[in-house]
Amino acid sequence: MGHPFNENRTGTTAAGQIQLAPLLIIVALIVLAAAAVGYFLMKDRIKTAAERQAAQPKMETKLPRMANQPVQKPLVKPPPPPAYTPDAPVLEKVRGALKKGVTPEEAVSLARSLPDSPERADAAFLLLEYAADSGNPAAALAVGRYYDPTDDQPSGTIRKNPETARDWYREALKGGRPEAQRLLDRLRGWLEEQARQGSREARELLNHWD
Repeated sequence: MGHPFNENRTGTTAAGQIQLAPLLIIVALIVLAAAAVGYFLMKDRIKTAAERQAAQPKMETKLPRMANQPVQKPLVKPPPPPAYTPDAPVLEKVRGALKKGVTPEEAVSLARSLPDSPERADAAFLLLEYAADSGNPAAALAVGRYYDPTDDQPSGTIRKNPETARDWYREALKGGRPEAQRLLDRLRGWLEEQARQGSREARELLNHWD
């Protein structure tokens, strides 16, 4: 037979648990309700932010101005490397003549008489440039042809340069060589064709032709 005190304590505990159960249920419901409200509020915030971002105008990614331009190929090709040694015989002969001293007319004559060799074009250019700088119109015409990208005569390792060719042709024309005008016209026609094909370098040169 149990003790009356234990029976009372057991009954009291059971009654307390029965009274506590609804309270726990209410607390759990409140927590669940708060979590649900928080979820829907956060969802609305995320949705609103996404809508604002979607409503903003899309910024077009632009490349730098030069990056949008097509790649420009050089107006003229680089010259070939020399096919001779620096002390090639014909070059040495020309250097000796210039060091000794020759007139512009003699330099032009010597340039025309040089023997055929890999270095002949470059050796002749040394003589012709000297004579052209001294005011010889025939040499000016010849030097212009070295620089002229439309001319097919041997030009050695001299890099083609249409602007320099134009300037020497004009010197030759002023010196009384009328054939320089035909070469000028041919050079300009070539530049116009290069400009039509998209060469900025050719367009710039044509803009400052006169």
